Amino acid sequence: MTLRQTSLVACLMLLSLASAAEPAAGRLFLLDEPTQRHLSLEKAGFGNTMVTVRFAMDPGSSGIWTGGGMRKDKELTFARNVNEGEDRGTYFVAEISESKVVIGFKEGQKEPQDAGINGTYKRASETRLLQLLKKEFQAANERLTTALKNASKSWASSDRAALGLWKDQWPVMRQRWVDANLKTAAARPADSRAPQTKPAEPTAEQWLKTAQATARGYGFIEVLPDPRTGAGWDGEYDDFGGGHASLRLSKDGKLRVSLVSGRQEGQEASTLDATVPPEQVKTDKGGMMTAEFTFQDAEAVVKNKPARFKLTKLGRYLRIETEDAAPYAGSGWFDGIYRGGPVPQE
Repeated sequence: MTLRQTSLVACLMLLSLASAAEPAAGRLFLLDEPTQRHLSLEKAGFGNTMVTVRFAMDPGSSGIWTGGGMRKDKELTFARNVNEGEDRGTYFVAEISESKVVIGFKEGQKEPQDAGINGTYKRASETRLLQLLKKEFQAANERLTTALKNASKSWASSDRAALGLWKDQWPVMRQRWVDANLKTAAARPADSRAPQTKPAEPTAEQWLKTAQATARGYGFIEVLPDPRTGAGWDGEYDDFGGGHASLRLSKDGKLRVSLVSGRQEGQEASTLDATVPPEQVKTDKGGMMTAEFTFQDAEAVVKNKPARFKLTKLGRYLRIETEDAAPYAGSGWFDGIYRGGPVPQE
């Protein structure tokens, strides 16, 4: 079985474990297939409608435009979402019918800025979405397979140990990211005493999130470390799915570690700061660099078991392994392979 087939089968097996729900009531999906744009309209609080446009020129693309506004009958006036006090910019009008939505500029504006969302979007059934998003995942997976094949030749020899570990971890890491970002929650595990039923087929949303996770994967593999990245501890490190590590080795031998887990899109990230004592920052005779430490939140009302961390340098990449760290990672995790980057110049 080829790597491509293995990856696809593994993904399907993992996805089949989740029971898929239909799209939430009040949520409308539309497509502009010629330009590969996806539009969703979803009811929000206080009579608002949330507008999301996804641009899918690259398979699994996470490029989106988000906005919101008030709907009156078949007309929705909306603008982009911004932070409090910021200018919302151009206002748009969506003309909504049974079969399509047409987006254009609201009249009377001076020099409205085109966000690339104007046009006609046709209503899409769940079946059609399933077909398109499954196909998009397959295209993303093919690109990942090609990226891994190329990486075995283009990555520096000192970095290839990280590549091998990343490939081994990938099916599990992808599914963790998908599970963390699905809006429709998976059903509870079935009672082992109950009659066994055929696993539910993945929904359009599951295919979308799996395609997006896969795009993050091939992006991680295709982008090599900045040439200025050093072989030592100091640097800024990122994994494929919202994890970040900042490391600084001080003159007294202490390694200062700052970890960030921002796995869920739009959710606040969890952070952890620690200092590794010099005696736990080691380099063995073969040149392998490791650092180990434990962490426990001294200010927490409910005391959790101390978390254990092990950091290993693999060329310009960083491997993070943990035990009992879930309480400090929020809805995410810290484990994985991180690509190194240089320390920012002041």
